[in-house]
Amino acid sequence: MIKQNKSVNNQHQHYRSLVATALLTSSLFQFVAPVLADGTAGGQAISNTATATYEDPNAPGTTINATSNTVTVTVAEVAGITVTASGVTDNNGGSVAVGDLLTYTYTLTNVGNDPTKFHIPNQATTTGPGTVSGQLPPPTGSTTAPPSGTLQYSTDGGATWTNVTAGGVDTPSIPVSGTVLVRVPVTVQTGAQSGDVIKVTLGNTPGDAQNQLRNPDGGDVYTVDNPDNPLVPGEVIGAPVNGTREASITQQIQVGNTAKTVALATILKTRTAYNPGNTSVLNDDVLTYGLSLRVESNDVTNRGLTPAALAGTSINVDGSAVTRILVSDALPASTTLNGTPTAPPGWIVVYAGEDPATTTADQALWKTDKTQVTGGTVRRVGFINNPSSISTVATGTTVTGFTVQVTTTGITGTTTTNVNNIAQVFGRTAGDASSPLLFDDSGDQNPDNINPTTGAFPTTVDPGYYATTPANTDTGNNNQGTASVTGNVNVYTISTATANSVLNGPNGAPDATGPSGLTNDDFTNKSAFVPPNTAPGSTLDPQSVGFTNTIKNNGTAPNDITIVPTAPATATDLPNGTKVTVTYNNQSAVYTYDSTTGAFTIATGNTPIKISGVAPGASVNYGLEVDLPAGTKLSTDIGKGFPVPITAFIDSNNNGVVDSGEVKNISIDRVYTGFLQLMKVSRVLQGTGPAVGANQGDFESTPAYTNPVTSTVIDPNPGIADVPRNPAPGNIIEYQIRYKNISDAQAGTGNVILNANKVVITEDGTLGSGGNNWALDNDNNTQIDTSNIVGSAKDSGASTIQFFSGNPATTSGIDQTGTTVNTDITKYVDTATGQVAPGIQRTFTFQRKVN
Repeated sequence: MIKQNKSVNNQHQHYRSLVATALLTSSLFQFVAPVLADGTAGGQAISNTATATYEDPNAPGTTINATSNTVTVTVAEVAGITVTASGVTDNNGGSVAVGDLLTYTYTLTNVGNDPTKFHIPNQATTTGPGTVSGQLPPPTGSTTAPPSGTLQYSTDGGATWTNVTAGGVDTPSIPVSGTVLVRVPVTVQTGAQSGDVIKVTLGNTPGDAQNQLRNPDGGDVYTVDNPDNPLVPGEVIGAPVNGTREASITQQIQVGNTAKTVALATILKTRTAYNPGNTSVLNDDVLTYGLSLRVESNDVTNRGLTPAALAGTSINVDGSAVTRILVSDALPASTTLNGTPTAPPGWIVVYAGEDPATTTADQALWKTDKTQVTGGTVRRVGFINNPSSISTVATGTTVTGFTVQVTTTGITGTTTTNVNNIAQVFGRTAGDASSPLLFDDSGDQNPDNINPTTGAFPTTVDPGYYATTPANTDTGNNNQGTASVTGNVNVYTISTATANSVLNGPNGAPDATGPSGLTNDDFTNKSAFVPPNTAPGSTLDPQSVGFTNTIKNNGTAPNDITIVPTAPATATDLPNGTKVTVTYNNQSAVYTYDSTTGAFTIATGNTPIKISGVAPGASVNYGLEVDLPAGTKLSTDIGKGFPVPITAFIDSNNNGVVDSGEVKNISIDRVYTGFLQLMKVSRVLQGTGPAVGANQGDFESTPAYTNPVTSTVIDPNPGIADVPRNPAPGNIIEYQIRYKNISDAQAGTGNVILNANKVVITEDGTLGSGGNNWALDNDNNTQIDTSNIVGSAKDSGASTIQFFSGNPATTSGIDQTGTTVNTDITKYVDTATGQVAPGIQRTFTFQRKVN
């Protein structure tokens, strides 16, 4: 009995050292203490498969199933460090000049899964006319200024500072996600010229690499593992499996510039809709634009700037000078305002009438009543903050919902014409009484029109009006233009309709545009039903999927419009044997696809669907059914859907075939065989058990899984060496389910996309078969093989997590830990809040201790 008590006490000491924490997609897991338990038999396989259900909002009530790969796993202590730039200040104020003392501030962050110390050298590397010299203020609690060139660090966010002594210091233990500030004094040297760049690097890694294995050099900033001490909360016994890590970063400032905290504002603009009106004329086309204002939370310019909130600047509104943030949009040449612009809550629409080619937006005479504008005609639309509700726009905030609509009333004749438009934002840095005017032009991702080469802020405001198309354009209508300093103009080309013209698009949107910005690659995405427990690597015979498309006679004369399926750009993107049925009223035509020839063959006795006598401007719906063959792969395995391009054309020679020169338009009906991908990965953390085997603490080395039915190998991380998981008692298995919507995002306008709605992920460890036995007593030693780590179940997005116990796992309960099915968690149900949009990946993670 005495020996047993001693053993229990020792185990308690070990448990105090357990780290049940991991930094995962910006989520921080809590520290927990597991219950005592005897060991599970060595070699016992613990496997895990996740399942999920979801819906397409366009087909409510139809449940689609998803099943993950199966994993067998374990985990270990991992060290990690990043160093980021946190701004440069000039202790003398004003612009940077000879003799000024500059303070470069850096942030060190523990990105590992275990508390660690950081080693900070009392040195930094400079290039340019600056040296690490000059005296920072005395450290906290002292009145003696440190020696010249002494670095300082702070572990409490800058409230108190400590000198870095000669040879460097090791900080106190820093928790996971904890930070340390470091400041470096730099003096501008004699001979420095305006425009000279002073770069300062803290740490020493090639290319400022982050969190890399340390290669010992002078000036390294690196992790220092805490001594193994079971009395230190959260400290994992043993060395990190990934060794000592280091990082570095460089930030800079120019002589003559002002080291500053600055609001980094980016204005974004997209064309969200287009209505051609009467297609025989150009003076009634309607274009709709959407604007967004983003204030950066990080120094995306890497210029040593400290991001700040955006405040207003002085503008004239209703005859008085007021301080406001201004979002401005000059109406394009030959257009007039259509309707009333819309503003998000807390913003007010204003108008100006001065010639936008000669008057900049910040100098315009803005009116809240558009009938009072100069000259009586609105030439520019603006949006200003209502100071009673919005005084500044905080860092990390994106304001959306600004909308402007124009009509091309001033375009005469029938000559094809470009409509050019750019948006602007004006303001100043919040809290800085001497802040210069900040402004940005739309069409790119660069804030404040900062010169990416010199770091200079512009001083001359562009009027933001383009009667002719400039070289700097946002060709993709997605704010990805390359002219960072001047912005990039949104250009749309309008033209009159010809006698024969046709549009073909999704239901109710024949004029939809696709990723190219044109009407020939717009699309409708739908998903076939996927049965439950259809594992990755499986194939299926999907049910037929129906579509409704709309054609429009976009010409000036009545036309007969023929509809046929055509081969995708890559013939093998559509499975061989796919059947496509085109329907209109009581007509139908069935086609079979041959992927080897890239051709559709119409069924014997069928004729192509022709919709006769479609009047100019009229729209007509038709139907399409896509029946993929048996043996079709899961879209979640191949990362894409199966496209069926549908061509609507004017068959001038009535041969039922799209010939060269015939007027046509294409829309794509794309079938997905599931679109929410579940990928299961795992890693092993040491916990209170023995050290974890090499590379087992890395999610990316999760072993490949072989589908037992199809023998298909599913590798969660192709190209990365697989490492078998061999957890021992006391180790922690951390499971991560990466769920991703792999369908195409909205690229263009009017397309039908697949959002994953009502996503519910289920992790049931009592199934036994199907790869889930992690909550069972597989070795019959009276305790379940793994126990829940309280607080570890997390979703990277908003969700509701429910906990169940028992076998079957039907008893709803709380987040608890135990060694039996009734006292532990045997099932997790994670219900995502809202929809998972195309291209978005989220994670659900939970931890289990091996008993």
